[in-house]
Amino acid sequence: MYIWTMKKLLPIAIIILLFSTQSCTENKTYFDQLKSDKDFSSRILDLNKSFELIKKEEKGKLIKEDLHLLEFVYNIGKSDTYTVSYLFDEKGCYEIGIDGFFELESNAKDIVTGIQTEMNISIYGKGTDDNGLNRWKSEDKSISIELDYQETSKWMFLATIFANE
Repeated sequence: MYIWTMKKLLPIAIIILLFSTQSCTENKTYFDQLKSDKDFSSRILDLNKSFELIKKEEKGKLIKEDLHLLEFVYNIGKSDTYTVSYLFDEKGCYEIGIDGFFELESNAKDIVTGIQTEMNISIYGKGTDDNGLNRWKSEDKSISIELDYQETSKWMFLATIFANE
């Protein structure tokens, strides 16, 4: 009798779990989901880290690995993804790219607005804005951050973090 009851309740429990997981994701904005993976500004700290350390710490699904490149994909929303790419030289990570292509323009705009707000209140201060391209630099000019939002009407954004020499 107990096993029969468990067999009946297990599918119901799984369905409830799936709906509750999906509804939790739906309530978060795209920027909140991006931040829950890793804050944008904390990715800046990944500059100069080794290939092995980035590969170990990154939580996304590894989709490409080359001698000087690691690329990870993250799920966001119901059916969208964004990628995080790391480029390396002998000194470590020198460039980080975050690219998103979404079903809705509003989701791309949500991430762009979130990154702009996060960066403007960070140690990098208010960045410059030049025709759909935001730029921030560290005081010593060793780090540059660019946020390309010209194509949000095409449901995409591109962010790049550079270690300047």
